[in-house]
Amino acid sequence: MKLKIKFIVILYILSTFMIIGTKTPLNDSNVQYNLATFEYKIKNGDTLWTIATQFNHKNYEKFIYIVKNINNLEDSTLLVDQILILPINI
Repeated sequence: MKLKIKFIVILYILSTFMIIGTKTPLNDSNVQYNLATFEYKIKNGDTLWTIATQFNHKNYEKFIYIVKNINNLEDSTLLVDQILILPINI
């Protein structure tokens, strides 16, 4: 019985560490946080993809990833008149 309780406690502790580890964001060394930026006001019909094409970014996925990180966006939903901080020359 004591062995069973010890086993359950160990499993509980290990699962707790696994949950904490999965919720910790990964360190992305590819993102430069000292980027030159500017503010952009969202217009009707804007998406992160159209903004990336408008400013001639070659790597749209990287641009969108950085914009979402800089602006703390969980998804790609944008609101009209929302101000986004956009990187220059990434």
